[in-house]
Amino acid sequence: MAQDDISYWLVKRGQNVGIEAARKLAAQSRLGWYIAPRIGRKYSVGKITAGEKSKRQFLMDDAGKVLTFDSVEDAKKFLREELNVSVVQVFEI
Repeated sequence: MAQDDISYWLVKRGQNVGIEAARKLAAQSRLGWYIAPRIGRKYSVGKITAGEKSKRQFLMDDAGKVLTFDSVEDAKKFLREELNVSVVQVFEI
């Protein structure tokens, strides 16, 4: 899937991606994944897409809430083990 196709796929489905969809997406595109701080000393995982406007999609849990981790290392471990993504940008605020 080309990067533009991935951007279209994500934008069409909204800003958030479930874990199963993230697995499929990561199998096709291992670039653009990130870890970002959230309120309450938690971290979220997401995917940036390129196109006319960059978009950020967050990973959601089965209950439809943003998937959060207690540390950057926990988030990296999830990306490595669950999505087979080893290159990730970590954003600091």
